[in-house]
Amino acid sequence: MPNPPAICTDSLTKTFGKGKTSIAAVRNLNLEVERGQVYGFLGPNGAGKTTTIRMLMDLVRPSAGRAEIHGRNVREAGALARVGGLVEGPAFYGYLSGRNNLEVLARTANDYRPERIRALLEQVGLAARAAQPVGAYSMGMKQRLGVAAALLGDPDLVVLDEPTNGLDPAGIQEMRGFIRGLAKEQGKTVFISSHLLNEVEQTCDRVAIIHKGEMIREGPVAGLLAESISNLRIQAAPLEQAEQALRERWEVARESVPGDAIPWLVVKAPPPDSPRVVELLVGKGVRVHQVVIRRQTLESYFLAATSDLHAGGPEAAHD
Repeated sequence: MPNPPAICTDSLTKTFGKGKTSIAAVRNLNLEVERGQVYGFLGPNGAGKTTTIRMLMDLVRPSAGRAEIHGRNVREAGALARVGGLVEGPAFYGYLSGRNNLEVLARTANDYRPERIRALLEQVGLAARAAQPVGAYSMGMKQRLGVAAALLGDPDLVVLDEPTNGLDPAGIQEMRGFIRGLAKEQGKTVFISSHLLNEVEQTCDRVAIIHKGEMIREGPVAGLLAESISNLRIQAAPLEQAEQALRERWEVARESVPGDAIPWLVVKAPPPDSPRVVELLVGKGVRVHQVVIRRQTLESYFLAATSDLHAGGPEAAHD
């Protein structure tokens, strides 16, 4: 039989409070995360991301439904033995060094391996600062130490809540490569919650978008972006003649760019239509100067998918 998925939820639901004052933080969430991939979990503030992660880590009991890790209910004893997590930011003893904090965690778990700690501090870029008290660490350094702590037991599944929080651009880039390496080189499954959509787009194999506690989109990053029509940006002259010709087949708008003498025409058409667009314009005697394909980003897709965010009510109060 094939191995069960790394994560599987069935109608997972969490409601806070009772009666008229109750708040549904997560509603009937169905997730399936296959092993060996980097899976992004996205949503606006208050969408239910952290509540979901807390249920996956058995830190919060679901109101209904179930969550499974590697085919076992997370509430079963030992179900989370091969899971490492960083949830709602790292918490350490500020008076201890980074190395000593990891040593305490390792000894508590009865899994003290000095060579493992040294390797992890090196991998997350803290080897040179390992002897310094964590109280003197920046937020980014604490976040790196939190990732190292999540990996102490060499888990098969790593759950990271906003792993790049507090990192500078160079640190974010390093963390992106590190996370990809966990899946590609070490065969681990990584489940990450993040609001940095550009990083998710470059890091994750699949993503799920939740809004007001409900799943609204799920699939491969490339597949989701392919759902929507990209735009073709065109510089052509005479502009009016080009615009009139294109409107016969496509939706067209003008776009002025500072420094460009000629406005651009933005044509709502998929990239495969570009040869037909150029052929049509040339056939009408229009001079085509430039054709640029503007592909949709995960950020624009996310904003479109959650466009009714501001219409939300109090049910979006918990993340």
